[in-house]
Amino acid sequence: MYKGILVTGAFGFVGSTLVPALRQAFPHARVTALGHEQESPAACDSVVCDITDGDAVRRLIQSVEPDCVINLAAISHIPTSFDQPQLTWRVNLNGTLNLLQTLTELNLPVTFLQVGSADSYGRSFVGGEPLDEMAPFQPLNPYAASKAAADIAAFSYVGRGKLKVIRARPFNHTAAGQSNQFVVSAFAEQIARIEAGLQEPVVQVGNLDAKRCFLHLDDVVQAYVALLRHAEKIESGDAFNIVASEPVTIAFVLESLIRLSSKSIQVQQDPDRMRPTDIPVAMGTAQHLQAVTGWRAEHDLNDILVDVLSAWRKHYSV
Repeated sequence: MYKGILVTGAFGFVGSTLVPALRQAFPHARVTALGHEQESPAACDSVVCDITDGDAVRRLIQSVEPDCVINLAAISHIPTSFDQPQLTWRVNLNGTLNLLQTLTELNLPVTFLQVGSADSYGRSFVGGEPLDEMAPFQPLNPYAASKAAADIAAFSYVGRGKLKVIRARPFNHTAAGQSNQFVVSAFAEQIARIEAGLQEPVVQVGNLDAKRCFLHLDDVVQAYVALLRHAEKIESGDAFNIVASEPVTIAFVLESLIRLSSKSIQVQQDPDRMRPTDIPVAMGTAQHLQAVTGWRAEHDLNDILVDVLSAWRKHYSV
């Protein structure tokens, strides 16, 4: 189906799982992993390129000649986006534009999967109802704003050159290996440290009242694969939410993790972990994705929490 697949941000949390999944799903395609680090994921070619450098991107595309590009590259940590908004916009928007413009100018027949974020819906979540892909973007932080802009930018390239643009909007997802900058991994690491005797039996937390829909990374990766498999019947520019069906409070996530431990653990709120802007409830519907591709999540919340906690326990040799 595809001859050459280029994955940006391939050495990150999602890319390190997506690349081998692509190799398995499309065994006849050459998968090229793009990032800033030299170490390559197993069983694929790798290149190093700064996607904010338009000339470098053009040389890369001319060399690889992909017929599929998956754009994962992003500054995705929200506190970092507040601290470094210019870098966030440069990578998340300008990097995307460099890829789109180069592919259009070279007139390559390419399926372009732009990986956005449900965080771009922002204030639209205030109504408390599950959002579909027609909900307006009302981002509340630099990360979400830059991803919304990149999503819109990708749509603006529909009909230009030979591009097939598909826009993915994943909601919260996690698994073993995610940075402790993200909530589930942050909780799990602290519990593993407590079990290993490296931390007092107190978990530091931020806002526990927020509700989120959590998916396992493997389910999100399979959604990306499904979109690529069904690309021929997807109209260029179409957007797809990738989301779990039921939201849970962050408090419930923490309580569930603590129940997985034999230790007596207390909870303490840390003001530094509170975000300047936070969305009380973030819910969405994946009906469009399910109708087009047949995708269904295979992991429940317990699977996710056990996976993340087990990885941190192994890290600290619990």
